[in-house]
Amino acid sequence: MPKNLRKASLLNQRRDSKLSITTFNFGTEVIPLIIKEIDIAEKYIRIAIFQMHREDLFSALAKKIADGIKVEILTLPYDSINDVVRPEVEKRFKELENIGANIYFDKWNVGDPSRTTTAVGRWYSFHGKFIVTDKSAIALSANFTKGQELDAAIIFRGDEGKISEFNTKFEELLQLFVIKDNDYDGSIRRKILNATPTNETTIFELPKNIDPRHKDHWIRHYPIEICPSNVIIQEKLYLTPFDCRGRDFFRSIIENAEKYAYISTESFTDEEFSSFLVNVSVNKDLDIKILSGATSMDFTDRIENMFRDLIAQEIEIKTTEEDIHAKLVITDKILAVSSVNLNKMNLGFYQTHKFWRENTESILICKDPELIRTAKEKYLETFNSSYNVKDKLSQKLEGLIKEIFKGCFQLSPDPNVRVLFAKFILKRQIDTKKIIMKIGKITKKLMDHYRRTRVEKQDFVSALVLYYLSERKQEYSQLEEKMNEIDGNINLKDSMSKLILAGLIEQEGDWYKINIEALAF
Repeated sequence: MPKNLRKASLLNQRRDSKLSITTFNFGTEVIPLIIKEIDIAEKYIRIAIFQMHREDLFSALAKKIADGIKVEILTLPYDSINDVVRPEVEKRFKELENIGANIYFDKWNVGDPSRTTTAVGRWYSFHGKFIVTDKSAIALSANFTKGQELDAAIIFRGDEGKISEFNTKFEELLQLFVIKDNDYDGSIRRKILNATPTNETTIFELPKNIDPRHKDHWIRHYPIEICPSNVIIQEKLYLTPFDCRGRDFFRSIIENAEKYAYISTESFTDEEFSSFLVNVSVNKDLDIKILSGATSMDFTDRIENMFRDLIAQEIEIKTTEEDIHAKLVITDKILAVSSVNLNKMNLGFYQTHKFWRENTESILICKDPELIRTAKEKYLETFNSSYNVKDKLSQKLEGLIKEIFKGCFQLSPDPNVRVLFAKFILKRQIDTKKIIMKIGKITKKLMDHYRRTRVEKQDFVSALVLYYLSERKQEYSQLEEKMNEIDGNINLKDSMSKLILAGLIEQEGDWYKINIEALAF
């Protein structure tokens, strides 16, 4: 390239870099920042959003329409809106429509409430969130609802590539769910039938107890052929389950992390994903932290047990004073801003080996090291000033303690007594889970040493010996006493002999100790 052209090219690159600005935001001021981006639009504004209730946004959009700017909004039908605010919100939408806005409704539902506890019906299946204007592309976890919430967004200002990409995704949503195709809203029905060789129209049957008006907008599940798995993670905006399956995608993000995985979610109820995080923690030296909303947690026994399992693996879980709405995954390699909560329908799941069930969600992937660093700092700033979920779990136990004291012992415990006793019980519960995992790890290392996968009774006795010796050295009589408390028919001598022969434990006089180097504890 000639010298003068090379200089011109470098100058243009510098100009482009100055014009294109990418920012990450995590806090309670995300929505005002987004409205500022909407204010600078000069040609068009396109919003794909689960819910939109805010007066300041409606006012900003009305002003832009008055200035001759095209406004398009893809959202859910009016009956999805909370009853308290619906009349006012519906009124504002119609006012926008009357002055020229194009309002599109995604009327499609996914699921089968007669067979699962999945929330479907008035909430529909679209849960994604992104905005594109002629000036900016915005990926967000926020809905435009009233009230102040902790939220997240990535704003690409002046990035023509991202603006084009987000416009394409907006068009895809319209094609899939809105624009008429063979007398149906969108092409999704045809897409499903084309992927189903047997032409299984039962996929579209309306479940029991569902209003008949949903008849032409119901999908029980998707053929797996249109829900790709093992997708290569790239820097772009994804729509689940058509670009990737949410559950598989998030698992890959966390599995590929090498140093840390920081998660923020409005709610966390999925047991399988909790077990996945426990397994990652057991098998990989990864710093995992979770910010989870407390207002959406019902703290049923299932969720409480899930959290105890995570805490037992040194996974910190906290909640904030503000309502958490941010859906984030931050690792040392990737920043993901999404609409995905860690719940079954948001993450998606196999209905059968042939079908996948999942909401339509949005996930924006960014790999820029500087943005990841910023996101990590902002996350930790919030996390470190938040409340430990253990306090919530402990508070739940206080009522039980009060009942037991009163019902069994006719005692009235002071509030401080209830707090102290609850903390004691919670610690014991978590310690029990830690012991289970520690013995499991020891058993795994022992079986790796023997190069076997089937664990026999004598193998487990050996694992228990190693567990006791991992705490401190002990005499044979002490080990024997502990084993007899469990089972009087345990053959301790055989296990001890095998462990000594294998070099896994050593004898010093009357004492036995573990060979740390042999098992690499």
